[in-house]
Amino acid sequence: MSPISIQPDMDSHDRCLRLRDGRKLTYTDLGDPEGIPVFFAHGMPGSRLEGWFFHQQARRHHFRIITPDRPGIGGSTFQPNRTLLDYPRDVEQLANALDIERFIHAGWSSGGTRTLACGYALPERVIQAVVMSSYTHFEEYPGTRAFLQATRWPGPKLAKMGFSIMRAAVAVVVWLAQRHPGFYFREARHMISEQDRELLSSFMHNQLFRRDQALCLASGGRAIAQDLQTELLDWGFVLNQVGVPVMLYQGDQDPFVPVEYARHMESHLPDADLTLMPGKGHLYPLSEAFQSTLFERLRQVAG
Repeated sequence: MSPISIQPDMDSHDRCLRLRDGRKLTYTDLGDPEGIPVFFAHGMPGSRLEGWFFHQQARRHHFRIITPDRPGIGGSTFQPNRTLLDYPRDVEQLANALDIERFIHAGWSSGGTRTLACGYALPERVIQAVVMSSYTHFEEYPGTRAFLQATRWPGPKLAKMGFSIMRAAVAVVVWLAQRHPGFYFREARHMISEQDRELLSSFMHNQLFRRDQALCLASGGRAIAQDLQTELLDWGFVLNQVGVPVMLYQGDQDPFVPVEYARHMESHLPDADLTLMPGKGHLYPLSEAFQSTLFERLRQVAG
């Protein structure tokens, strides 16, 4: 599994849109400018810089990768009282501004829930949804609801205790990560699979992964807590209302997202295709081989 190796001039591809309510939406526009458009939702912690993870393969396979910072993260303005369904409203405005009528939407980890929200709210515009190692809808999930996820971020039980408690818990994690970044990344390496460690080592070498994480963590506890809360509580829709085809990807060695979440989504989504990957952890989307296979598959769907 070969990793991506890039040293991008990241700031040169940052863009900004002023939304109807006056908020600023910052995003990256990468890959092939004339390619098939893919809106990509970053993970948590994560930011618009995750678009760079896919830049080379997207350009090679003629896909355009557009990755917005969510509110309060990176360069985007915070939005009080945000819900999960505010995400597709922002994507719709961005797509309109870029004169993009139909598109693929993909999301990794926390980005997967945003992908499903777009599949629900924008079925006439989303050609295909791609969900990689994501949480399911916990309001429908019959399994255990944790106080803390394996990532150390709050879980659905803690989210239900209120935003103030959620924000305080996130603030502790953010403070520790910023005060002791070496410990934070050592902990990350300790929790992931051996295959993931190889991918992470490559990205740590060129600083892209570290910069992406740091940009998000610098956004503070309020923005991160709200971003997490929107996916841990009621989404405003249920899985069987997602009206677009969904490709689900899940590694069976993922320490952060249990395989059961993917199986739950597969059984409740109307049109889902689950690819369960033996030996893969959480970071497989960083691999060149996976990206190449994914883009080839998406080209068949998009024509």
